[in-house]
Amino acid sequence: MKQDIRDLFKDSHIERKELPDQHREEFYQKLKASRPRRQSKLNSRYLWKVAIIIILFVAFTLTIFKTSDRISNQVVETPIEMQFEVIEKQYLAYIDREWASFVSMADDDRLVKRYESKLENLSQDYLQLNQQLKEDPNNILLIEALVENLKSRLSLLKDIQKHIHIINQNNEQNENNF
Repeated sequence: MKQDIRDLFKDSHIERKELPDQHREEFYQKLKASRPRRQSKLNSRYLWKVAIIIILFVAFTLTIFKTSDRISNQVVETPIEMQFEVIEKQYLAYIDREWASFVSMADDDRLVKRYESKLENLSQDYLQLNQQLKEDPNNILLIEALVENLKSRLSLLKDIQKHIHIINQNNEQNENNF
């Protein structure tokens, strides 16, 4: 009794019904309506939690970077540096005073310019040493070299003032002899 099912329908007297033109579209719409809506896996609560976590992470990171910058920018002075600053201020004040005194005593502008250039050279050396000290703050040899530079500037001014004073005394004696 094996028969092909197609042959059965060929011989049948069943009327063939034609489907309306919009049948396919109506079928798809009904299919969509009957199908349960798939809810999104990303609900609003989950999104809010993720957003808050990201904001907190960014805020925490920025806070850490700002505090680490402040900490790294703070320079902790050692007792040696504090002592050196005091000595430096004293020497610079003496040098300024002696320079003002020298300029007021000196009559020769060439002499003033010559010693001004010598002091400028010593000042440039001082700035270079000071820069090296910033790179290596615990180097005692650099501190000693800086102090020695200040001493040599001060002694240069004192020596020239003594020399000017001796010249002025000799001039006065010469004037008194005539």
